[in-house]
Amino acid sequence: MSQTRFPTSREVYHRIRWDPRLDAREFVIGYDAHGDVLEEMPFGAFVPDGEIPWHRVWLFKHGRRVVWDRRERLDLLDSLIPHQEAPRALDPPAEGSDLSAGFSPLFAHRFDVRSGTWLAVSPTGLLPATPTSRARLSLVTFNVLFDVYDAEWLATERRIPAALTALRDCDADVLALQEVTAAFLAALLAEPWVRERYWSSDAPGSATVNSSGQVLLSRIPFATLAHHVFSRDKRLLVGRLALAEDAPWVVTTHLTSSRSAEGPGLRGRQLQTLLSWAQSLGDAPLFLAGDLNVPEDAPETAALARAGFVDAWFALRPGASGETYDPARNALAALTTRSGRRQRLDRVLVRDLAGRWSPDAVTLFAESPLPGLPSPGGEPLFISDHFGVRCEVRRGPVEELPSGAPEEPLATASLTHHTAVVLIPPARVWPPIQALRAKHDAKFERWMPHVTLLYPFVEEQHFDAAEARLRAALQSLQPFEVTLADAGHFDHRASRTVWLRPEDSPRGALHELHAALQAVMPARQESTSPGHTGFTPHLSVGQLQKREDVAQAIAQWFRHWRPLSFEVTEVCIIRRVGDAPFEVVRRVPLGNPGPGGRPDGEALRSALDLVRAPVSGEARAIREAAVRRLASACVSLGAEMLPYGSFLLGTDDGGSDVDAVAIGPGDLSREDFAHGLNAWLTSHEPEARARDVSDAAIPLFKLRLQGVSFDLAYARRPEGVAPCPPEVLLARHGAAMDPAGFRAVNGWADTRALLDRVAVDGAGLERFREVLRGVKVWARARGLYSHALGYLGGMSWAILAAWACVHAPGAGTGSTAEVLAYLFETFARWPWPRPVTLTESTSRYRAEGRRDILPVIAPALPPRNTARNVSRSTAQTLRDELERAQVLVARARDAGTVEAWRTLFEPAMPRREPRTRLAVRVEAATAESRERALGWVRGHMTALVYGLESERSLFVRPFEDSATEGFVLGLSSRAPEGLAASFARRDSALARTLAEFRADFEAWPQRPPDASLHLEPQVD
Repeated sequence: MSQTRFPTSREVYHRIRWDPRLDAREFVIGYDAHGDVLEEMPFGAFVPDGEIPWHRVWLFKHGRRVVWDRRERLDLLDSLIPHQEAPRALDPPAEGSDLSAGFSPLFAHRFDVRSGTWLAVSPTGLLPATPTSRARLSLVTFNVLFDVYDAEWLATERRIPAALTALRDCDADVLALQEVTAAFLAALLAEPWVRERYWSSDAPGSATVNSSGQVLLSRIPFATLAHHVFSRDKRLLVGRLALAEDAPWVVTTHLTSSRSAEGPGLRGRQLQTLLSWAQSLGDAPLFLAGDLNVPEDAPETAALARAGFVDAWFALRPGASGETYDPARNALAALTTRSGRRQRLDRVLVRDLAGRWSPDAVTLFAESPLPGLPSPGGEPLFISDHFGVRCEVRRGPVEELPSGAPEEPLATASLTHHTAVVLIPPARVWPPIQALRAKHDAKFERWMPHVTLLYPFVEEQHFDAAEARLRAALQSLQPFEVTLADAGHFDHRASRTVWLRPEDSPRGALHELHAALQAVMPARQESTSPGHTGFTPHLSVGQLQKREDVAQAIAQWFRHWRPLSFEVTEVCIIRRVGDAPFEVVRRVPLGNPGPGGRPDGEALRSALDLVRAPVSGEARAIREAAVRRLASACVSLGAEMLPYGSFLLGTDDGGSDVDAVAIGPGDLSREDFAHGLNAWLTSHEPEARARDVSDAAIPLFKLRLQGVSFDLAYARRPEGVAPCPPEVLLARHGAAMDPAGFRAVNGWADTRALLDRVAVDGAGLERFREVLRGVKVWARARGLYSHALGYLGGMSWAILAAWACVHAPGAGTGSTAEVLAYLFETFARWPWPRPVTLTESTSRYRAEGRRDILPVIAPALPPRNTARNVSRSTAQTLRDELERAQVLVARARDAGTVEAWRTLFEPAMPRREPRTRLAVRVEAATAESRERALGWVRGHMTALVYGLESERSLFVRPFEDSATEGFVLGLSSRAPEGLAASFARRDSALARTLAEFRADFEAWPQRPPDASLHLEPQVD
């Protein structure tokens, strides 16, 4: 047996570090990141005797080859050193005098045609005999998006070639890339245009991009190349270009984001390293190109400005937003975002205290989705979740704008066929139009019925400026009437477009509207449609082949047509993202509606008051007094009570239960708390009624105190944990809490996070409450306000309302009716199962499995789907009802009357709408037994629906039945034989499910003996 001693990780580290025959920069250290999870870092990032102890170092790799492995007792380090060493082809790069402490010199790499490989070359040998002189330089920064996470959604095999093409087309002198993986680097360095023109900071297989990292490429040789390593994936990568005079430094980095709690602190230290290094350069020019991961109003941005960095975008295009990370436009950003915010994270900054170099031009690239197939998730596929930035710099100071001539972003704004300004008829006249379009219009799914006014239109980043111009232009125009009476057509080369002719009153109003819009916008819009000249108002309904008889077709299509008339009160700015349909994002009214906007807010409020009166001030005071009374009872038992849900949101009504959680010490059990609570009620509130529901997912005490109903959960702190704020309890001790208690406290955390999100983003708490009130009244009327029945519960609806308030165009100023319309428009077309998320920390939730059909994610950690009870059938019901609401809200806004708004809140009729039903009733000798049995049925209703849906042709719509205080399940079937056969067959899913449901009820251990369950099929 060999007696060779196995070296320790400490010994291996120091051998690699000091053995002159080994290059430490080629090594990677693998370590235990806790929980037997292996993570890796560059050798230079490891701190001996630091926060990672030696016993957690598992392996060392040379490139991709493991040369020492603790668990396998593998030691191949000697194999890297030939017994008879050949002379080294290259000395290590010298420690240049222009590098500060903490920076390590690097080789540059150039492709050698003869050997067919990338060769390492010391930058000190790169200075040409006559250095290059340049008056201009171009730089690109691009975060290319690694696929370490969510690889199945990213289609990297399509994105990498597209990214390489985009970078080639930029034709830049310097390319600064972030999130470069080994696969991306290999593909990049295999490109002929890269091999022919560029020096690279890294070669194929470089350990610096073992997971992902930053890479610099330059058409100008590097006089110096070095890096400062922060962690496995983060470093400052710096190079000085070999130019004859004023030789600038270029640096790229990818600062740590705020996704984790320690992120801002790490980023601050990284930025300080950058600023200290920049200061050590004196007045040498410096170009910073990278992903800074900070918003423009962050302290880091101010620190860069104080250090003399000039932001190229801000200096050259102050009126343009320039977001490089935009979840609203980029489906990959929508997939990776946590906050949902549009941000300018990727920047090029110039620091030249002597004023020799300055930014001259800056643009974005990679802004459009790739042609062809969508992403695996069904959304448009972009090259990356970031847009790239290309910047031109030149010798000389920034040119001042001429006095009195500030930059006009719209004057140079590029146009896109993904946006337009249109006139959209009110929804009440849509049905006959859509009936024609559904049959004859190939673009039926892409466009809503519309009359085009400006197309193409400016890109979305210019919408604020464009809307302001349009509003000013339309203030002098008054609403007018339009009638769709007859048809016309345009001839094209191989086809014809058939359209409805809008006849305006007063005559000429449409041409006046078009002229007013065109006068204030860039003169490059296409005011004509293909195949005709001039502005011809039209509403397209279909296409014909050129060989078809157009007169005969029009006569056939319109044989039953009746003229449709409506009032034009607004124009709409619409946009589409990728291959998704167009959607309305801005509405611009004709005339001057005054500071209050449209008058439909008052009509909506009056309709809501008629349907469901708001809580009066007196009633609210009674509820608050009852909450304080129960809170004092909890305090007397040693617990703190926190109300949450609708009461904390301020959206409860007189009949709502108050949800609350009592948090007690570790030595107060739930049983002791229950005993103490009952004793307190008996002594202080003898009229109060309380019931312990211990078999619920979150055990509750249901009680009625001073006329107010409570659902009170109990949670206790782990043993030895002192009283602390609930957010601290969850963050520090949540793992040690029992699951039911943790979920109960999380209910409070969800409510608090939702309120914070609405308040922080300026949507306004009062507007949110008004919108949520409208949503709740509608959802209750339509039977959709029920988590137990497989629809959405209170938290889910609150999240959707908050999302709409935050994201609606002009969210901080729009009326309740406008935000409500936006909510229904958005979620009627939402691409489920894409999750709806409110907070950055929950935005990476991924839908999976049958319980994530329609995911609405709670805003507090951990990420949870609040709509896990939604089934195949109830999801379809929700979609249908959202579409119905979208149409009714549009009609109500058009009419502006209380009666029109009341139509939205008409209740669904469970005993009238479905012709075939299943009635679920409970009978019992006492009211208490009946209430307990109904609670069991309600808690198992989704199991009943899931069971019925196992017959794939069956569709189920559950209702609460106020007439019997039970439930009604509307049934329909796509099977040719219909429902009668399903009822008749004993082996059908319907019959089997009903039998199992009865058996489960009978087997319920806590079933009141006097309670019975009745399942009754009913057919009209």
